[in-house]
Amino acid sequence: MSEDAAMKADADGKVPAEHLPIYNLEAHLLRLPQVPMPVTHDFCKGLYARTMHIPAGTVLTGAVHRDESFFVVRRGILIVTTDAGPVRVEPGFMSVTRPGTKRAGIAVTDVEVTTFHANPTNETDPETLWETYVQPAPPAALEAVDHPNLETRA
Repeated sequence: MSEDAAMKADADGKVPAEHLPIYNLEAHLLRLPQVPMPVTHDFCKGLYARTMHIPAGTVLTGAVHRDESFFVVRRGILIVTTDAGPVRVEPGFMSVTRPGTKRAGIAVTDVEVTTFHANPTNETDPETLWETYVQPAPPAALEAVDHPNLETRA
């Protein structure tokens, strides 16, 4: 999805068609027992790194990011959706997460992934950073899948 499309989806509250299957998956996953996925936060001047530790066998969905960020697989094997279909990624894989994209995946093994975000204000509060970098689910997505807790942090 282009940045313009992402901003339009955010502004008018409509759900991009390609996101609906993932929001539906999230709604089903949120009805199941949740798996702890610890997150660590690292900082250096102007940069924020958010690392998630995902246990093997975990099915997960990603949040919609407002801005570009790097996504790096540091450990393990993950199958993740892309615009071209599912892709198996392994340590060393790096891509750019474009604004407005939403992904789903499954951890084949224990996985560790890190996203890197520009942080010009050198903010260090994880809650503030989440609100800065993540676009909340549009109300239409919540209504479409009938679940109030999509894209909330555990």
